[in-house]
Amino acid sequence: MQVKTWLHRLTDESNLWFNAVKAEDDGDFETAVSYYMKDALECIRQQSLVRAALSCSCAANCLVRMGSLSFARTLYSEAGTIYVENSELALSESIREALWSLQQAFENYALAGDSAVDAVRDRYVALAARTSPFSKADKEAKHLGLHRAEPINPDPTSETRISERLAVEIETFVNARKSSKIEAAKFDPNHVMKAIDSSGKGGSRLDEKSIAS
Repeated sequence: MQVKTWLHRLTDESNLWFNAVKAEDDGDFETAVSYYMKDALECIRQQSLVRAALSCSCAANCLVRMGSLSFARTLYSEAGTIYVENSELALSESIREALWSLQQAFENYALAGDSAVDAVRDRYVALAARTSPFSKADKEAKHLGLHRAEPINPDPTSETRISERLAVEIETFVNARKSSKIEAAKFDPNHVMKAIDSSGKGGSRLDEKSIAS
């Protein structure tokens, strides 16, 4: 029996991600969205949050090209929420991943026109300012502001309708994401500051690998 390597699995015709990318490259955006949604749903079930968020965001990109902007905004918002969840989970293991996840959340929320974008920006600035003595909060905020995407504004008069099947797949994913939300410690910048304060009793609770990674 032949054992599949990672390369075989990546190019396997049954791989949802591969099929989604292939369909998108072929210009078949509806099929691509369907595969991306299936992949995102499977990743949510496996608690692979970054991959789930990426598939969700890619599906939103395809919906924009289809002219279905309302659904695209929904998926950009969902992707942002998943990235926030990932940042919370990553906080105790990798400060870099937590910051990166917040950047991704900011970008997706901005595209969605989601009001949560400002809260994510504040989280990012607070975390960056407390984990680096050379970080300037105003500089970090300006950096995010310069890269802030314009929100998508759907026009009901020109909105492209998608198939009922695709709408159901999107709804199924959204419901699954909400019901499987992984509970993480509430974001607290003060906790991060205490964790990296080596002057306290017991020293740092975040190892060097965590901070550098």
